[in-house]
Amino acid sequence: MKTRLTELLGIEQPIVLASMAWITDAVLAATVSRAGGLGTIGPNPGMKTVTTDVEETGERLRQQIRTCRELTDRPFAVNFVVGVGGFDRKFSDQCVEVGIEERVPVAIVSQGSPAVYTRRLKEAGMKVIHVCSSVKHVKKAEAEGVDAVVASGTEGGGHSGFDQITTLCLVPQAVDAIGIPVIAGGGIGDGRGLMAALSLGAEGVYMGTRFIATKECPAHPRIKEIILEASDTSTIAVRHGNPSHSKETGAGNQGFVEERRGSIRLVLNDYLRNILADRSVGFDDIFATAETPDPNTGSNRTVASFVFGQVDGTSITSGQIAGLIRDIPSCEELIRRMVSEASQVLGRLKDLS
Repeated sequence: MKTRLTELLGIEQPIVLASMAWITDAVLAATVSRAGGLGTIGPNPGMKTVTTDVEETGERLRQQIRTCRELTDRPFAVNFVVGVGGFDRKFSDQCVEVGIEERVPVAIVSQGSPAVYTRRLKEAGMKVIHVCSSVKHVKKAEAEGVDAVVASGTEGGGHSGFDQITTLCLVPQAVDAIGIPVIAGGGIGDGRGLMAALSLGAEGVYMGTRFIATKECPAHPRIKEIILEASDTSTIAVRHGNPSHSKETGAGNQGFVEERRGSIRLVLNDYLRNILADRSVGFDDIFATAETPDPNTGSNRTVASFVFGQVDGTSITSGQIAGLIRDIPSCEELIRRMVSEASQVLGRLKDLS
């Protein structure tokens, strides 16, 4: 399946593994790339412990990049999360330098301005993709010289923007607003979603939650079970700080992967339902009393749940697509199935003409 995105990145299928902290490691990234998509190494990949050491964070990433190269000779990406000023930025700066030193082919940049790293990454020879949640942001990313953007709708798991624009509405507006390839993210997990994204003008899809429920994903089995058990109403998006949160409180200096911006989508379990009985609370309120071993509380919660399966008294991030996920295939099986399903949809639509 060829699009401008596959030509740009040198991949076979327009399917990109979305970055997810701790679990999009070298093995998962390489597996997706070998299957024809674009694998992505996320923040703190393959680790089981939190570190507040900038140099150690960079070296962890370096080893994952090298491991990915040992596992595949196909293109892959590294996600660079733009840290806020101060301590956070030191982490993201270090990761960017490691990525440049290791000659990473593709950079996927998120949670910050494209003005911060785009030029540096492009000068190093990388293709740069910026993750955006509004038309304003995709325009800015194009102006800064990125090669493609992810238009990420509110259906997606993890972080999304305050405006909560759905993928169906955001993607075509992004396509109309810019000339570079748009990758659709949020609520996509099968061939129907892939064909829908292409119909909206996107040139590829960005998928996270669907890849959690694969054989190669290192997420704990209990996390995969939760996703398989999910229904259409099993997730909810909650406020995740506010635009001036870190400036007012310094809360941004909790580790760059936990930067507080926009909203975050969580699995709606009994724990979360009890807390959300007061609809005024947000993500920070929900986990304000969580007991964790060091100040980087958000990262510890993610490790405890996604890596070790400790889900009592907490909730996990997941996209709305969880309601459609009912099996745990290999990444190769998933990508092959999606392409086949998309072709079947195309054939059915042709029959309607």
